[in-house]
Amino acid sequence: MEQILLEMFEQARKLVVDTDRKLAEESDRIREKERESKLLELSTQIEAAFDFTSKEKLELDPRLDIQDGKPTVEFIVRSLRTIFVLSPQPEGHWTLNALEDGRSPSSLGEFQGGTKSDGASRRLAAARIVTAIGNWAQKGQPMPAKKPVQSETSSRWQDTAVPVEMPERREPTYGTMGKFLGY
Repeated sequence: MEQILLEMFEQARKLVVDTDRKLAEESDRIREKERESKLLELSTQIEAAFDFTSKEKLELDPRLDIQDGKPTVEFIVRSLRTIFVLSPQPEGHWTLNALEDGRSPSSLGEFQGGTKSDGASRRLAAARIVTAIGNWAQKGQPMPAKKPVQSETSSRWQDTAVPVEMPERREPTYGTMGKFLGY
C-alpha cells in the first residue's frame, strides 16, 4: 500500500511542477509581448515628437527601455559617464532626467514634443533636448584647479605676461545627413 501512495504522490508532484513551469513560460511570453508593444508604441511616439539628426543620434546613442513599467528613451553619453532618461508624459510632454554614478537623479526639465505633421516643430523639440543635455554637460564638468600663487618672489626668476595671439578657430559644418562639409 505504501508503494502505491508514494507513486501517486510522486506523479502529483511531477504534474504540479510541469504545470507551474508551463504557466511561468506563458506568463513570460505575455510579459515579453507587452514589453514589445510598449517599446513599439514608444518608438512611434518618439518619431512623431522629435527629429534628431544622424549626428545627434550617433553622439547620444538613444535606446528604448522599460523602467518601472514605463517606457523611456535612454541617451547614453559615455564621455560624461551619464545616462539621460527621456520619459513621455500626458499631452505630448516629455521629462528629461540625468542619472550619474553615485548621485541621485536630477531633473533637466519638461519639454513639449513636436507634431508629426510639422517637421520644424519636431526638429525644434529635438534641438531643445540636445541643448538641455549640452547645458547640463557644461555645468556638470568640474572647474579646472587654479595654480597656487607663490608667495616668494625671486629676483632671478620673474614671470612676465607675454601676450599670445590665438588664431581664429572655425567650427566644422555638417550637412543634413551628417556629412562633413568643411570648415
